[in-house]
Amino acid sequence: MSDWVTDYYDDVDNMRLEPYLEHHTDDAVVTFGNNPPAVGKEAIRAAIGGFFSTIGGLKHTFVHSYTDGDTTYLELSIDYTRKDGGIVTVPAASVLHRRGDLVDALRIYIDVAPIYAPAE
Repeated sequence: MSDWVTDYYDDVDNMRLEPYLEHHTDDAVVTFGNNPPAVGKEAIRAAIGGFFSTIGGLKHTFVHSYTDGDTTYLELSIDYTRKDGGIVTVPAASVLHRRGDLVDALRIYIDVAPIYAPAE
């Protein structure tokens, strides 16, 4: 796993929004699940910050990774801490593209519905 990937997800897992944004180009595009793409840092701040406000925490576990040139493909298992303290594990896949040292495109394939489903 590349150092930049672990640094990137460390900021996500610690819900450090401003340092997370610094990993992106000014015109970056982030697509999270079935939400419309967030284009630019302000839109990413609103989208990801809005999502962070609905959860208690999260932790990514890398299952598989593959890098081809400037593109990194990840298979992930994510433990989400719900606002009620419960933990829900959700599988996901992400594709990150970098321009230079910064991410200019991120696509996150995930179904977040289990996070918000009533606890059993």
